[in-house]
Amino acid sequence: MAEFKEIDDINFPYEAGLIKDRAQALTFADYLNSKGIKAVAKPSFGSSYAIYVRDESDVSKVKIELLHFMNSPFAKEYNKAAWASGRTVKRERTQGQGTLGFMMGNYAWNPFTLTSVIEIICIAIYLVMLLSNLEPYLLGTLSWTSLAQITEGGEVWRVISPIFLHFGILHIAFNLVMFEAFARNIERFLGTFKLLGLVLAMAVFSNAVQLLFQDGMHVYGGMSGVVYGVIGYMGILSRREDIPEGLRIPNGLLLVSVIFIGFGFFLSGIANFAHVGGLVVGLLAGLIDLKGKLRLKEA
Repeated sequence: MAEFKEIDDINFPYEAGLIKDRAQALTFADYLNSKGIKAVAKPSFGSSYAIYVRDESDVSKVKIELLHFMNSPFAKEYNKAAWASGRTVKRERTQGQGTLGFMMGNYAWNPFTLTSVIEIICIAIYLVMLLSNLEPYLLGTLSWTSLAQITEGGEVWRVISPIFLHFGILHIAFNLVMFEAFARNIERFLGTFKLLGLVLAMAVFSNAVQLLFQDGMHVYGGMSGVVYGVIGYMGILSRREDIPEGLRIPNGLLLVSVIFIGFGFFLSGIANFAHVGGLVVGLLAGLIDLKGKLRLKEA
């Protein structure tokens, strides 16, 4: 990614345009350089950033390129140019990180995001079940074994709460690692309310489908339905050209996930219908956002 020139640079005397967002200015400068147009991004007046070029003859070209860039700043061609440059810009501060967060390279963990809150709840419940005698109480309170618990008992939280239950270290580790890998970028680029809506829809539908296909003698739980839903959503969304790289998943991951769900039906002790339910919601949500207007937030 391009770096800022903090002082006047006589090698780049011609201003060709302004971009309000810092990251986008850096990305655009990298893109221009990848096209053979020598350019840099420099802080300008107010909160804007100016693009300067070396040759006056490139000014008109840059203005045209800038129009295309502002229409779809997250297109693959621009992001690829930033990564290809092999340079990074240190962030002065991770917004909202707070004193309890931490950074590792370009990765930042913020405890006050929805992604982190869900993970913390899962871990807390798992530890309480593991280290105390409250497991029967928590299973009886958070699991969902019959529709009557909702319709007659009014215990509406049960349509969501099974996602917080986990029954082994590998179970919770796999689910939270996958949730962290994908859900955090959804919240980062699309916002907390978008992620909240997806998680709620995936949780309710996956739990309901699992309940429909199993007897009332067993309890089930875990984030797997939501995880498969998130993968399904991002798998479809990855077909868009105008999204950040962070919202894309590796080619083939969606297919591999479907295959894993299929394998699950040959094993015992797996809430396979919850996986299917979550995936279906994710695919449908992805199809809606594939062609619709996607509201991106500043990352």
